[in-house]
Amino acid sequence: MVCTTKKSQLSILRMSNEALRIFTWIVPRVNSTALTKCMTFVDDTVVWFEPYVSCHLNETYYNPEWKKGDPLVEKMKEGTLKAMKNPKVGEFFGGVMAEAAQHDNLIAQENFTHQWVKEQLESPESEKRFIFIKDPAYAIFDHLDSLPENVPTRHIFLIRHPREVYTSYKNIARNNIGVFTPKSWDECHAAKDMYYIPVPEFYQIQHKLWKHVQENLDTDAIVIDGHDLAKEPEAILPKLFEKLGIPFKESYLKWPADPETVYSSWRGSPITVILPSYTDLTSRAVSCTQFEAPMNPRGTHRPEWRITDEIKEYIEGAMPFYEEMYANRLT
Repeated sequence: MVCTTKKSQLSILRMSNEALRIFTWIVPRVNSTALTKCMTFVDDTVVWFEPYVSCHLNETYYNPEWKKGDPLVEKMKEGTLKAMKNPKVGEFFGGVMAEAAQHDNLIAQENFTHQWVKEQLESPESEKRFIFIKDPAYAIFDHLDSLPENVPTRHIFLIRHPREVYTSYKNIARNNIGVFTPKSWDECHAAKDMYYIPVPEFYQIQHKLWKHVQENLDTDAIVIDGHDLAKEPEAILPKLFEKLGIPFKESYLKWPADPETVYSSWRGSPITVILPSYTDLTSRAVSCTQFEAPMNPRGTHRPEWRITDEIKEYIEGAMPFYEEMYANRLT
């Protein structure tokens, strides 16, 4: 566990000229990439995009020894090998790596270990005031000793109603599992098709991390509902920035569309920064120019995204964790 106490963290924050590390811990599909793009244009800010996810991928998906012999994992690996034989997939990954080669801020996937990320986030950032790091809670929870120590930090938790999250997640999963061979809604299983991601426990893990941070790292950890942020950014963003000590400007509510701005500035692996933006996983968010108002009321979803048995189970399991965090959200 991280040994830095709440008291020592606050003392560091008051006394140090070090850049403030701002962690945003998410469950997927909560408008987090749009928030990250917004932060790209905030003065004196540098962005790290999902560095701990890259570590998680190296421990699981890219690790040939991970759960070797597990039927679900072996089936997933067979599907990956089959997909890689498709010439279009080779062209797709070739395009990703060609784009990555143009940007010094992008780091080879194999470099990402939890210890390496910790060292990067502890390194002085003399020309910046803020370091914004976005990652899912599941990517760090079993590696809390890999959070940076003896530097000023704040923590944001970005949530969204489970019904919105799990239906959107299943839609993304079925369209991106094979990139060029999307599955039907009923054929796709939200968890089993991407076994290296703890889909059923998204909210439980985020809630546990929230409690840990409040008790050990940041008593004033900030909770934001992604639906609120997308619906009323002009109200939520200034309040968030005030809590973080970031001077707010109206210009932060809109920004350029060009995804090259993202590719040339976000620090991370090409697998997390570029590859998802070539699919509908983050393509809209990476090219967006502002927060887009939700299409449906909070807690509802598109009619075509039917609630299948596994989604129903996940939503019901997530609601108590979500509701407690929602009651403590920034308004």
